[in-house]
Amino acid sequence: MVYWYVEMGSLSDWLHQKKSASDSSCLNWKQRIQIACDVADGLNYLHNYTNPPYIHKNVKSSNVLLGRDFRAKISNFVQARPLEEDGMQQLTRHVVGTQGYMAPEYLEHGLITPKLDVFAFGVVLLELLSGKEATFAEEGEEKGDILLCSTIEDVLSGEDVRSKLKGFIDRCMRDNCPFDLAFATAELAKRCVSRDAASRPSMNELLMSLLAIYNSSLDWDHEDLTNSGSVSSINFRMVTSKTFSPWPASLKSIM
Repeated sequence: MVYWYVEMGSLSDWLHQKKSASDSSCLNWKQRIQIACDVADGLNYLHNYTNPPYIHKNVKSSNVLLGRDFRAKISNFVQARPLEEDGMQQLTRHVVGTQGYMAPEYLEHGLITPKLDVFAFGVVLLELLSGKEATFAEEGEEKGDILLCSTIEDVLSGEDVRSKLKGFIDRCMRDNCPFDLAFATAELAKRCVSRDAASRPSMNELLMSLLAIYNSSLDWDHEDLTNSGSVSSINFRMVTSKTFSPWPASLKSIM
């Protein structure tokens, strides 16, 4: 099998190495949203444009590879599985995967649907936002088993959401990203990692929303940070309804 050469390595390497805001290895906001769009585009292609449709089953940041221009491609299709033609649910007793990325219905019942990939993609979105791994330790500890997907509910609920979300965002870019768009992205990720598979969006919906966020990011200026409103003033529908031109489904985001 022949692959494109992706000389920048994996997304995991770029997100989880120690870095500072002045470090050239810190991915900026627009790069991260571009990567999210690329991965969503590839998964949307698998789910909706292949015959038969496929589920990747192993979406994680170490399986997202970056080219010189930081455009992302999905790799490692060893666990990929075709969808049943009649749309019937698929079950397996052979549950395999990486801790932190596996959806509850798959872990508990071996249920395989496209929402399995949506859950894992939501975890990757949270990694892009926070710089944390899918499972991480409390600060000061070497090892831990905190699930990243379990943290976003608390971040986006209750009081002082703005402060909590700023603390959640990767420290190497938290002072240089559009807060309103980061909030919209966090809300998308929260929907992806819902325990209820039916409540998760489809990959097509995710791609459309992320493309809108990306297009809005192109208009963002660092000086807007001083004028950014409170969370209560954010209208997510305005972000996702902005005019955009979706990329045609293709193999460009798939290895």
